[in-house]
Amino acid sequence: MEEVLFALWIVAIIGPLVWSWYHKASVAMGMTLSLLFGYIVQLIWGWTLGSAGLNELYLRIVMIPALVESGHYHTLITSGFAHSWNDPLHVLGNIIIIALVGIPLEERLGRGRWLISYIIGLIGGSVAWTLANGGSLNPALGASGAAFGILGAYLCGWPEDEVYFPLILIRKWPVQFIAMFYFGFEIFKAWQVYGLSEVSHVAHIAHFGGFILAYATLPLLKKGIEWEGEVELVDMSQENPFEGVDELVKKLHEEGDEKETRQAWLEEISERAKCPICGDNLHLKKMKIKCNSDSSHLSWP
Repeated sequence: MEEVLFALWIVAIIGPLVWSWYHKASVAMGMTLSLLFGYIVQLIWGWTLGSAGLNELYLRIVMIPALVESGHYHTLITSGFAHSWNDPLHVLGNIIIIALVGIPLEERLGRGRWLISYIIGLIGGSVAWTLANGGSLNPALGASGAAFGILGAYLCGWPEDEVYFPLILIRKWPVQFIAMFYFGFEIFKAWQVYGLSEVSHVAHIAHFGGFILAYATLPLLKKGIEWEGEVELVDMSQENPFEGVDELVKKLHEEGDEKETRQAWLEEISERAKCPICGDNLHLKKMKIKCNSDSSHLSWP
């Protein structure tokens, strides 16, 4: 039974990531589902195996500094996909950051670079905890290091972006405010633990490690990136090469002075129209409609 549940956990965390990558969907959303499905399987572990069986499975994936030092390096990664099965707020807090902040960051970085940045934050948190607790048997688990890595990377790259986030109120907040709020609160909690010797089951050092390493490496990942939101608007001629979308093009001319509105209408046109050269489908890239088969066929407007 333990082997079956372990295999089910592997499928639960890998499946959404593979699906999102194959279908060119949001990897950040795939990661959110991966953590959620993995946690559901962990609940099944707890309900069916009890504490003893659960601990046997946890030893395979949870990061324990003493075991890492003896060769269990895989737990530096696997621990980021496991959460305390009896603490739903643990996984919920990480999922909120990854979904609400991670998805806009993915729009900035792109799918591949976002995934690299996520893994950097995850490893940064795991390594920081291991180095700070050498030889210890205190376990650490959860995606908090990676979640803090997302905040650190976004703060470094695009601090003035605004994203919807439930911080006091559900509204758009500047990324720099969200990131510094979390980082500052984490400093306060760490001071309570390490300065005042209060008891805590939170790996504050891991949070710092993920945040700082992702922040420091973001400039390398950011090189060469152009985001659609930074592309200058160009004048549109009244003529267009498409058939059957005249009303959409008219709306584009009437309402396309703002970037967000222009992008919405361009996306609608790209979904409805076909390439006038080869008849293939179209896509929108950097505020221009291009042919899926050959970008030289079309670049409009």
